[in-house]
Amino acid sequence: MDLLFTDLQNRGILLHTLEQVLVTLTSAVATISCSTDTLDLLDAVVRRNGTDLMMTRLGYGEYLDIPRKTQQGRPTHYFVNRQREYPLIYVWPAPENSTDILVYWKMRFVQDAGKLSNDPDMPRRFWPALVAGLAYYLGLNRGMQFPMDRLAMLKAEYEDQLLHATDEDRERATLRIVPRYRY
Repeated sequence: MDLLFTDLQNRGILLHTLEQVLVTLTSAVATISCSTDTLDLLDAVVRRNGTDLMMTRLGYGEYLDIPRKTQQGRPTHYFVNRQREYPLIYVWPAPENSTDILVYWKMRFVQDAGKLSNDPDMPRRFWPALVAGLAYYLGLNRGMQFPMDRLAMLKAEYEDQLLHATDEDRERATLRIVPRYRY
């Protein structure tokens, strides 16, 4: 079952894996360690006196291009180093005080399936896809003993159930795109 959870994560399907994390920053300390269950960050803000300032995520090259990484101020940018054990967050400029709060949304790994009596760590709308996916992966593991036409049917059913679940899991906020004219 954990293999199936990994497949869903790799497809970018966020099951019940979004969590908000608040970290009080320390003056002049620009590196924050994430918990070991952290896969990646979605968004981050710096909260000061109840006001949030959106931070801009930097790529590896952009972060390396910053000449003075020890410069202090209100953090406006962050870089995530996704290491093997746990990610590290580098904020820039380094915090100028110890009262700012870094607020970020993390994607965490889906919990291991554990005992078969446990409920899966996913919304119920994904359960039909879970069952179809398990049938497909079990057939795949049987190798040559399992007829290829049935394996193709199980894969198609898995993909269909997954499509139904992800369609239901779509964003419901209104999207408005307005062109910006410059002269």
